[in-house]
Amino acid sequence: MPDSPSSSSSSRAPSLSIDGTLESYFYAQIGSAQERSGTELPEEIEAYVVHLLAQFATRTGLAGRRSKALALQYLSARTQTGSARSLALREVGDRALFITGVVPRSMDRSPVNLRYVQSIGQSAYHQLSEQHRRLEVFRELATRFEEVSEVIGDTVEPGKQEEGAGLMELYERWRRHGCSRDARRLLAAGVLLDPQTSDIVQ
Repeated sequence: MPDSPSSSSSSRAPSLSIDGTLESYFYAQIGSAQERSGTELPEEIEAYVVHLLAQFATRTGLAGRRSKALALQYLSARTQTGSARSLALREVGDRALFITGVVPRSMDRSPVNLRYVQSIGQSAYHQLSEQHRRLEVFRELATRFEEVSEVIGDTVEPGKQEEGAGLMELYERWRRHGCSRDARRLLAAGVLLDPQTSDIVQ
């Protein structure tokens, strides 16, 4: 797991080693996802995401429905001080990134949408970057949150194709959440998208 934020840290992200089966697997998959999408994430972001995915893979309950509501977790984090606040904000940002990247379908029956989750994650990382200005990784995560989320999504669901009922479900989710990854899949399937209408034109 990456080191905790520290005001005395260098201008780069904490030193993150890529070792072990899970880390090696995710590192390779993230590289492949970037090649497919033409995205190029900074090295410190790649390393951060690798460790995040490995952590959530071994602690599956961290982002589950039984967890505290993300908005309440965020509000609680903001009331804390010092290192406790940094850790709490980081947990919020990481959880939001995991939800939007790995399990976006978990929001289908939720009263909030992915854009809302994304905004919470961005805000958490932004506040971390303000507290720890020398840690460039948190500023990058805040400003490139959606892009990083999409790379994560393509890492766990590479080149997934939707057909029939799955295509309709994908379209409805795009209408609800406006996820650019869903939009790309619909376009790849030959669907012309018009945000102003519910009609599908193929």
